[in-house]
Amino acid sequence: MLKAEHISVLLENRQVLNDLSCTFRAGEFWGIIGQNGAGKSTLLQCLAGLLAPNQGQVLVDNEDMHQLDPLSRAQKVAYLMQEQEPSLAFSVYQAVEMGRYPWPDNPENRHRVTEQTLTACRIDQLKNRSILQLSGGERRKVEIATCFAQNSDYLLLDEPFNHLDVVYQRFLVKKLQAIARDKAVVMVCHDINVVAKYCTHVLMLLGDDCYLSGDSATMLNKANLEELFDESQ
Repeated sequence: MLKAEHISVLLENRQVLNDLSCTFRAGEFWGIIGQNGAGKSTLLQCLAGLLAPNQGQVLVDNEDMHQLDPLSRAQKVAYLMQEQEPSLAFSVYQAVEMGRYPWPDNPENRHRVTEQTLTACRIDQLKNRSILQLSGGERRKVEIATCFAQNSDYLLLDEPFNHLDVVYQRFLVKKLQAIARDKAVVMVCHDINVVAKYCTHVLMLLGDDCYLSGDSATMLNKANLEELFDESQ
């Protein structure tokens, strides 16, 4: 399991997260929701081991995430950033193949997994193109495919639907739902309808250091949603 234990984060003298605890287990599909600036992306960075909390700790399978070396972290957790700008002219195939970097693959298996991921993500027709020549939506599909190729136990996604058309959004959320049968999927998402329909669990960042977590059917009630969308925050 992936566990945040009483984590607090101070960024530029602003308290972003304060004493937040939550546990994410295999077989769960989590939606993280909250207003802008509530700390959703900051939380994912902590869970991925990229940002150390000022207080508390993140545990992955009972190990301190921030004590693991980068390769070990990547074997445990795959992380999709909210926005990524490519800087090198890798082909789509090469970009997705990089997802296999944490694993001691032989060339044949690395090629097999990469090809299977390209097909599964419906981007095999792009594999020989440079990522610098893709549209924003096409690049997003490649970024997602790279995370899938990594095949880590915990999949952290920061607004994965950015730049994607409605058809691919629907395809992707159903694929994430299927992945969450065996792994833990944690997704920052602004679409409450998607979270309510597909996510088994939800973490609500309500502001003023108020956090609610639990199964979606229980958490997404009228009172909690009214507090979530309170314009006075």
